[in-house]
Amino acid sequence: MQTPLDFTKKAKDDLSVDFFDEKACRMAVLKMIHKEGPRCPRCDKAITSERGIVNFYELKRVFCKHCKKIFTALTGTVLNGMQIDLRTLYLLAVFLALKIERKEIARMLKIHTETVRLWEFKFKAFEGLDDMTVKSHFHDLQ
Repeated sequence: MQTPLDFTKKAKDDLSVDFFDEKACRMAVLKMIHKEGPRCPRCDKAITSERGIVNFYELKRVFCKHCKKIFTALTGTVLNGMQIDLRTLYLLAVFLALKIERKEIARMLKIHTETVRLWEFKFKAFEGLDDMTVKSHFHDLQ
């Protein structure tokens, strides 16, 4: 006799970051951070060139024609210098919101439980921030 497959358990056990589209997650995160669209973190001018906009959303380097600064979409944000990809970060936020245990999140995303704990702490610190950029202080960090 065949045993019934517990679909939800199997789906949860097989879930990994590989199931999710990298571009969709990257765009979702960047649009949350940059609500006004692509802008230079130094002079706050809008990036208007087609190539600049494409590079911005692909996390490639962008050149500001106004102040001559070279930057990426993460420059000057709280995510600058992070060591995990945006797809993993997005799913980590979703799983934490669903109150999934840290150990289980770490297994599904193939990251260390300490990484989950640190990002949980960072997300709590970000709560209440209207702006995830540090534009007002960026020029002081140069």
